[in-house]
Amino acid sequence: MAVQRDKVIANAEKLVAKGKIEPAIKEYERALGSRLVEQLPERVTLYGPPTMEGRVPTFLFNVEGVEAVDAAHRLAERGIGLWYADNWYCVALGPRLPESSLRAGIAHYNTAAEVDRLLEELAAM
Repeated sequence: MAVQRDKVIANAEKLVAKGKIEPAIKEYERALGSRLVEQLPERVTLYGPPTMEGRVPTFLFNVEGVEAVDAAHRLAERGIGLWYADNWYCVALGPRLPESSLRAGIAHYNTAAEVDRLLEELAAM
Protein backbone atom coordinates (compact mmCIF):
# COMPACT_ATOMS: atom_id res chain seq x y z
CA MET A 1 0.00 0.00 0.00
CA ALA A 2 2.78 2.46 0.80
CA VAL A 3 4.23 2.09 -2.71
CA GLN A 4 0.85 2.85 -4.31
CA ARG A 5 0.35 5.82 -1.99
CA ASP A 6 3.81 7.12 -2.89
CA LYS A 7 2.98 6.88 -6.60
CA VAL A 8 -0.25 8.79 -6.14
CA ILE A 9 1.53 11.52 -4.20
CA ALA A 10 4.32 11.71 -6.79
CA ASN A 11 1.79 12.03 -9.63
CA ALA A 12 -0.15 14.69 -7.76
CA GLU A 13 3.04 16.63 -7.11
CA LYS A 14 3.88 16.52 -10.84
CA LEU A 15 0.43 17.85 -11.74
CA VAL A 16 0.71 20.63 -9.16
CA ALA A 17 4.17 21.54 -10.47
CA LYS A 18 2.77 21.74 -14.01
CA GLY A 19 -0.03 24.01 -12.79
CA LYS A 20 -2.80 21.62 -13.84
CA ILE A 21 -4.53 20.84 -10.56
CA GLU A 22 -5.71 24.26 -9.45
CA PRO A 23 -7.40 25.22 -12.76
CA ALA A 24 -9.14 21.84 -12.90
CA ILE A 25 -10.42 22.23 -9.33
CA LYS A 26 -11.69 25.76 -10.00
CA GLU A 27 -13.45 24.64 -13.18
CA TYR A 28 -15.09 21.72 -11.38
CA GLU A 29 -16.23 23.86 -8.43
CA ARG A 30 -17.62 26.52 -10.78
CA ALA A 31 -19.55 23.86 -12.71
CA LEU A 32 -21.13 22.60 -9.48
CA GLY A 33 -21.85 26.17 -8.40
CA SER A 34 -23.55 26.89 -11.72
CA ARG A 35 -25.64 23.77 -11.29
CA LEU A 36 -26.79 25.07 -7.90
CA VAL A 37 -27.61 28.67 -8.84
CA GLU A 38 -29.28 27.73 -12.13
CA GLN A 39 -31.62 25.23 -10.46
CA LEU A 40 -32.46 26.93 -7.16
CA PRO A 41 -36.17 26.57 -6.36
CA GLU A 42 -38.27 29.73 -6.68
CA ARG A 43 -38.78 29.93 -2.91
CA VAL A 44 -35.03 30.27 -2.37
CA THR A 45 -33.58 33.78 -2.29
CA LEU A 46 -29.91 33.87 -3.26
CA TYR A 47 -27.85 36.83 -2.06
CA GLY A 48 -25.05 38.03 -4.30
CA PRO A 49 -24.50 37.50 -8.02
CA PRO A 50 -27.16 35.27 -9.66
CA THR A 51 -24.54 33.38 -11.69
CA MET A 52 -21.01 32.14 -11.09
CA GLU A 53 -19.66 35.21 -12.87
CA GLY A 54 -17.68 37.18 -10.31
CA ARG A 55 -18.21 34.84 -7.38
CA VAL A 56 -16.67 31.85 -5.66
CA PRO A 57 -18.73 28.71 -4.92
CA THR A 58 -19.98 29.93 -1.54
CA PHE A 59 -23.65 30.80 -1.36
CA LEU A 60 -25.78 32.78 1.06
CA PHE A 61 -29.52 32.16 0.81
CA ASN A 62 -32.86 31.74 2.56
CA VAL A 63 -35.92 29.61 1.95
CA GLU A 64 -39.14 31.62 1.95
CA GLY A 65 -41.25 30.83 5.00
CA VAL A 66 -38.57 28.75 6.75
CA GLU A 67 -36.28 30.16 9.43
CA ALA A 68 -32.60 29.61 8.60
CA VAL A 69 -31.98 27.68 11.82
CA ASP A 70 -34.92 25.36 11.08
CA ALA A 71 -33.83 24.82 7.49
CA ALA A 72 -30.28 24.01 8.59
CA HIS A 73 -31.50 21.47 11.14
CA ARG A 74 -33.86 19.84 8.65
CA LEU A 75 -31.06 19.56 6.11
CA ALA A 76 -28.70 18.16 8.77
CA GLU A 77 -31.25 15.46 9.61
CA ARG A 78 -31.04 14.46 5.96
CA GLY A 79 -27.24 14.36 5.95
CA ILE A 80 -26.66 17.74 4.32
CA GLY A 81 -24.29 20.05 6.14
CA LEU A 82 -24.34 23.80 5.81
CA TRP A 83 -24.15 26.78 8.13
CA TYR A 84 -26.74 29.17 9.47
CA ALA A 85 -26.12 32.38 11.35
CA ASP A 86 -27.14 35.95 11.89
CA ASN A 87 -23.64 37.34 11.43
CA TRP A 88 -21.20 36.41 8.67
CA TYR A 89 -18.47 38.75 9.94
CA CYS A 90 -18.83 41.14 7.03
CA VAL A 91 -19.48 44.51 8.61
CA ALA A 92 -19.87 46.34 5.29
CA LEU A 93 -22.56 43.94 4.04
CA GLY A 94 -24.35 43.55 7.37
CA PRO A 95 -27.05 46.15 6.76
CA ARG A 96 -27.89 44.63 3.36
CA LEU A 97 -28.20 41.03 4.54
CA PRO A 98 -31.19 39.38 6.20
CA GLU A 99 -31.28 38.86 9.96
CA SER A 100 -30.29 35.21 9.49
CA SER A 101 -29.42 33.08 6.50
CA LEU A 102 -27.97 29.80 5.28
CA ARG A 103 -24.49 29.44 3.86
CA ALA A 104 -23.43 26.58 1.62
CA GLY A 105 -19.97 26.05 0.23
CA ILE A 106 -19.09 23.79 -2.68
CA ALA A 107 -15.62 22.33 -2.91
CA HIS A 108 -13.70 19.90 -5.09
CA TYR A 109 -14.76 16.95 -2.94
CA ASN A 110 -18.48 17.56 -3.56
CA THR A 111 -20.39 15.84 -6.33
CA ALA A 112 -23.18 16.77 -8.72
CA ALA A 113 -25.37 14.23 -6.91
CA GLU A 114 -24.82 16.10 -3.62
CA VAL A 115 -25.78 19.40 -5.24
CA ASP A 116 -28.90 17.72 -6.65
CA ARG A 117 -29.79 16.37 -3.19
CA LEU A 118 -29.48 19.87 -1.71
CA LEU A 119 -31.71 21.26 -4.47
CA GLU A 120 -34.30 18.52 -3.89
CA GLU A 121 -34.37 19.13 -0.15
CA LEU A 122 -34.65 22.90 -0.61
CA ALA A 123 -37.55 22.39 -3.02
CA ALA A 124 -39.30 20.12 -0.49
CA MET A 125 -39.28 22.74 2.28
